[in-house]
Amino acid sequence: MKIPYRRDYKSGHAVELLKSGKQYFASCIREIDNARHYIHFQTYIVDDDETGRRFINALIKAAKRGVRVYFLLDAYGGKSLTANLVAEINEAGILFRKFSPAFITKDFQMSLRLHHKVLLIDGEVAVIGGMNIANRYRGTRDNKEWLDFAILIRGPECAHVLFILKKLWNRAFITRKERSHETVRFPLHYEDNVNIKVLQNNWYRNKIEILKSYRSAMKHSKDRMIIMASYFLPGRNERRLLRLASRRGVDIRIVLAATSDAQVFKRATNFLDDFILRNNIRIYEYQPSNLHAKVATVDGTWCTIGSYNLNHLSDYGSIEMNADILNSKFVRGFEATLLGIIEKDCRQVYFTEYARRKTWVSRVADWSSYQMIRFLMRIMFMLTGRTK
Repeated sequence: MKIPYRRDYKSGHAVELLKSGKQYFASCIREIDNARHYIHFQTYIVDDDETGRRFINALIKAAKRGVRVYFLLDAYGGKSLTANLVAEINEAGILFRKFSPAFITKDFQMSLRLHHKVLLIDGEVAVIGGMNIANRYRGTRDNKEWLDFAILIRGPECAHVLFILKKLWNRAFITRKERSHETVRFPLHYEDNVNIKVLQNNWYRNKIEILKSYRSAMKHSKDRMIIMASYFLPGRNERRLLRLASRRGVDIRIVLAATSDAQVFKRATNFLDDFILRNNIRIYEYQPSNLHAKVATVDGTWCTIGSYNLNHLSDYGSIEMNADILNSKFVRGFEATLLGIIEKDCRQVYFTEYARRKTWVSRVADWSSYQMIRFLMRIMFMLTGRTK
């Protein structure tokens, strides 16, 4: 794969792949426990359950030993956080706010959402991924965790992550004492020397970096591509790039959820199955639990991990963050992990099976879901676009 803008990647990083389940949460709590100066934590959902309590208790312990903790939670995604837990957070001295509470009711929201999931420790360690803080991402004795991934980064790009998080935290109408003034003056470099670029999507701020990165990867792919997508609904440009890549002989595998927590999105995705299969792109459905991952690998040289979904909601209605990794050793290891999941835990969808199970009722339902999602995305596009 030819990498355009290779110079935009920073070298000198050490990275660790984290998978949803106990590993991810143990790694995050370990880094929180090791924090010395400050913590930035921004996420979409924190549930008041065993996993949420463990995570919040780690932040509370850090705050009580003198670490400055900034906690930004999306107002819509954070609706399930109880008043009692919020009171505990505030009493511990954590600087806590909810992001964009405007136009939110119990079951409806219409404003820009904070969808990324980022933990930053002392400007030295950043965890970027797609997992929210809830039992369903950690797993329980009775239920397997939802499948997702994150990347733990050590190195100079953590300074860029701090810049992004500070800009979101330091909004108008907060006191000087509440503002984040931290900087990274002398970033550490590591011998692993992995090249990384942290990207964001924030349509309101004219940032569409992750979407552009996906398009570039599709355009320049030469041999193989794996896309694991929880809410897969690519636009026309992305579908065109996938079709052209397949015609060039690129082996494309798309892993989707067999069952989803968002049935409308699932039906809308089903509407695209015909396009995908007719263009010799393979579809796999993840079986053991819900698929929540949002990752991709190309040609064993490039991969992206984060919160961004290939759909217009992530493009125009959400703030997202991904880490692009340019390192053959790491990417091939990650690719092997994804291939293992495909072989062990996924079922391939063949065109003959797809054609057999499609009734006129399901076709109408899928088409209606697709058109409804497209209409809502147009509304979101108009509401979140910033007037020049």
